[in-house]
Amino acid sequence: MHSSSRIVTLLLFSGVLLAATPSALAQTATPSPAVAPAVAPAEQPNAESSYRAGLEHFKQKDYSSAIERFEQAVQIDPGYGAAYLQLGIALAAIENYTEALSAYDRAIELAPPPPDSYLADAYFYRGFAHYQLDRQSAALNDFDQSLAINAEAAPAYFYRGMIYSERGNRTAAIENLSQAIALDKRYGDAYLNRGSLRYAIGETAAALADLNQAVKYRPDSPVAYYNRGLIYADLAAPRLALADYNQAISLDPAYTVAYVGRGLAFSALNAPAAAMTDLETAVRLDPNSAKAIKVRGDLRQQDGDLEGAISDYSQALLLRPNYMDALQSRADAYLATGAVQAAIQDYDAYLAINPDNPTALTRRAQALAQAGERQRALQDFTAAIRSNPNNADAYFGRGELWVTSGDLAAALADYQRAAELYLQQGRAADYRQVLSSLQGL
Repeated sequence: MHSSSRIVTLLLFSGVLLAATPSALAQTATPSPAVAPAVAPAEQPNAESSYRAGLEHFKQKDYSSAIERFEQAVQIDPGYGAAYLQLGIALAAIENYTEALSAYDRAIELAPPPPDSYLADAYFYRGFAHYQLDRQSAALNDFDQSLAINAEAAPAYFYRGMIYSERGNRTAAIENLSQAIALDKRYGDAYLNRGSLRYAIGETAAALADLNQAVKYRPDSPVAYYNRGLIYADLAAPRLALADYNQAISLDPAYTVAYVGRGLAFSALNAPAAAMTDLETAVRLDPNSAKAIKVRGDLRQQDGDLEGAISDYSQALLLRPNYMDALQSRADAYLATGAVQAAIQDYDAYLAINPDNPTALTRRAQALAQAGERQRALQDFTAAIRSNPNNADAYFGRGELWVTSGDLAAALADYQRAAELYLQQGRAADYRQVLSSLQGL
């Protein structure tokens, strides 16, 4: 798994571009609406012609006229199941999923038995309507029914995978998305979402491979570029990330999180002015984006504007009270300004939810030491070391406390361990500081 301390990790990997648009649905679902059976009873030629006219209107994306023609067909022939199916598809194209369900229900009632049937398609489209209405159980049942009749339908596997993903069953989700890809090697949305899931479970190389395919087959998708940018950022390749964020923004100039990601890439490339410009743009596009405001606070803190950072973190917490990263960052900013009591209060709240976080324990201990609460500070430093035995700051801080209590042997042991760790971690300035403390014993 990826560290939650990384600002961009897993941002917006779920819930984005999971469903095809109504127009794309007709293009990606299998088979397409135009191939649904069109055999009307010989005594009802007007129903047949209305149905055919409806298909032509649908091809031209004139959905209102298509709906009118399909309704005409079923009025002439109430037993015309294929016309009910096409009516449902046309209603779904204008996002009238509730009425589409009624049409699909009737189509399923009238469907002839397999193999000479549109029944697999009817179950699929009804499942899609249930999915759009957030009726996951009904949708899953319909996709199961569709696949039981036609196991070669990639979209049914795709949307079944989406439901498993939303329910937290990543294994089943990946299996279904993989089946969709096996049936359709150019299924860009399936690569996009499988890559997202693989990234979430720490399979970064596989995720990147999937996102490369997503970009190849969905070059019009800002989400595909954005998600790949996140992976590049996680791999410490900010220039590659920057290129992907640029492409995402060019495809969708109002894509708020892409500005956040690009701002972080600029920051990593030591371009603070460009980074701040992007974060200001993100906040302007979405004033309620706690993420954008929090990251702007991070940039302000890096620039030494601690009061501005505290203001941003406080605003982010108003928008999202359980935003633990913003709470920890505000505590750090308070500590840096010397507002130790405010820092302690925020660390207390953070550690109540994340009691074993070694960084928060160390910094609360530092605040407690400054506030004169020596015993609590010792307990926190010790807990931080227990949580992370390579926590050099905790050893150094505890060593400082041992000095003030006169326990020089304990102080020497902690200083020596801190010096070893600082040296291993390449922290030259901290290493020199602990050497100075050792010489003072």
